[in-house]
Amino acid sequence: MLRQISALGAVLIVEDDVFQSDLLSSTLLDGGASEVRCCTTARHALTELTAYSPGVIILDVHLADGEDGWQMAELAQQIFTRMPLVVFATGSPERIPAKIAEMGILAVKPYDAAELVEIIRDRLHPKPRSRLLGFMDRR
Repeated sequence: MLRQISALGAVLIVEDDVFQSDLLSSTLLDGGASEVRCCTTARHALTELTAYSPGVIILDVHLADGEDGWQMAELAQQIFTRMPLVVFATGSPERIPAKIAEMGILAVKPYDAAELVEIIRDRLHPKPRSRLLGFMDRR
């Protein structure tokens, strides 16, 4: 069950697996996303990136149309003055260049959509660190 304490804002999903995209979209909306748009190709994603300002972008790293999702993340860096949170979804995490993986969250397929929403929420709205006897709580 998802916590609905904080809004996730607008989310763009770039995923060629329509079933995965629909499941993730529903879970994001249930988890507090204000709007979710889905793209199945890099071309469609490019159109959405230039017309839409998502706070979160979930990218399938290896799209069926032959494009790499991380190219969308690099493009987003150029388009937005404030970079959205990027989630890279892949079944082959070892094939992602380290420089690219550092740009966001890495979700290894198959992943649990509800767990991913919680991770996104925690990254967007970090909990204040508590103090215990003068020490910071390290998570």
